[in-house]
This record gives sequence, C-alpha cells and structure tokens, in this order.
Amino acid sequence: MSDEVLLRAEGLVPAGLDAPPALDLVLSGGLVVLAGPGRERLRAWLHTLAGLAPPAAGNLLLLGRPLNGTGAHRWQQLRRRVGYVSPAVPLLSIMSGLRNVMLPAHYHRLAPEHEVERRARTLLGEIAYDADHDTLPAHMSELQRRHLLIARALILEPRVLLLEQPLDGLDVPAAEALRNYLVEKVRPRVELLLVAANDALLARRADAVLFASRQSVRLFDSWAALLADQAADVQRYLEMERRPCAALEPN
Repeated sequence: MSDEVLLRAEGLVPAGLDAPPALDLVLSGGLVVLAGPGRERLRAWLHTLAGLAPPAAGNLLLLGRPLNGTGAHRWQQLRRRVGYVSPAVPLLSIMSGLRNVMLPAHYHRLAPEHEVERRARTLLGEIAYDADHDTLPAHMSELQRRHLLIARALILEPRVLLLEQPLDGLDVPAAEALRNYLVEKVRPRVELLLVAANDALLARRADAVLFASRQSVRLFDSWAALLADQAADVQRYLEMERRPCAALEPN
C-alpha cells in the first residue's frame, strides 16, 4: 500500500439504514473485502463509500477531495478515477463486448475512435478475456459478462474501483475463476479495490476486511483477524455464513 490516503471516512453514516454505526476509516490501497450480514446494508455502505449516495451524516474524501460542493466538471473527473461496477448496470445488449468496453471512454471523450478501440483491445488482451470481442452479451457465458463489466470500468484506468457482489450467482468453477481474475488481473491495475462480497475464499486473499453489521462497522487487517474476533455480531455472522469451507476455519 502507498502512503497516500485514497479514501477517508469521518463519522460516515449511510442514508436509508436503521440507526447504523458511524465509520471512521482510512484506506491507502490494496484489496479490501466489505462483508457482513444483510445485502442491502452492504450495498448502502458501498454506495456511500463510492460517493454515489449522499450520507446521512459525516464526511467522505475520495482521492483527497471532499464530495460536498463538488461541481459538475470535478465530479466527472472524479468518476474517471473512482469506478463502480454494479449488477444493476448491465452490459448493453445491442453492443458487442468490445463496444461495451469502449463506451465509458467515448462518454468521457478520452481519445478518438481508433485510439479508444486500440486501448480496449489491448486491455481485453492483457486481462486474458477469452471471448470473441465482436460477440453480443447474450451469446456469452455469465463469467464472460462479469469479466466485461469490470473491463468496462478499467478502460478509464481508475485509481479506486468498487465492485458490488461480483461473485453472486456463479457456479463453483466460475466463482473461482473470477476470484483469481480479481486478485491476479484487476488488483494490479488499481490502487484500491473494494469488493462487497460475503465470500470467505476472496476475503482470505484480501489485504483487509471491512465488516459491517447493524451493531458495528470495523476494519480488520486480515480474514484471520476477523475469524479470531469474539464480538457477538462477528460470531453470529460467521455462524450464519458457515458452510463446508476451509476458509471459514482458522489456519
């Protein structure tokens, strides 16, 4: 991790939750997994930490900039450097995989058409995307569509990337392939990768785990540290998530 603070939360409280705890947080980089009971709670925290939803209280600084009072131009610049991938924003069905990846670059007017296409093809080659670039999303596997959703955000070369439940609904082989993709291909391309996912196997490979429950929100420096914590809300979560999985057991 670098010394520069990429994300700072000061007394941050998401809107729309029932009396959530306030969060003080400093992140300078790495892979951080946001985990805890309740999908809507995790989504609210992730939206707030991405600056997509105004908080009920507190302050958020992204890349050293407070979001309060950010003008339209600065907001557009910030969105180039802070990416967000959500299943609620799918690929466009009428565009090929390549054109889907090029779309954000066109929106932000990064370069002429031929240069954007060159960058997109280079990116897809570097992340080992294994589908025909001219294929429509409907003719791809679910894993290929997940790869493309993330590549669409990476085309802008963000410094911070937040992912909402990227492993949801995948079968075991596809989920393992996407975990490896996140750790080996995506993580080196961004300074801070924050992933909301109740997935022990991914959390075990993370640099830190941000645990959010109704009672508390805390940063653990490893999955092992969360497993060892005896707080009641943590233990309830682990028991709820427990399955035949070695990652849920101490090393």
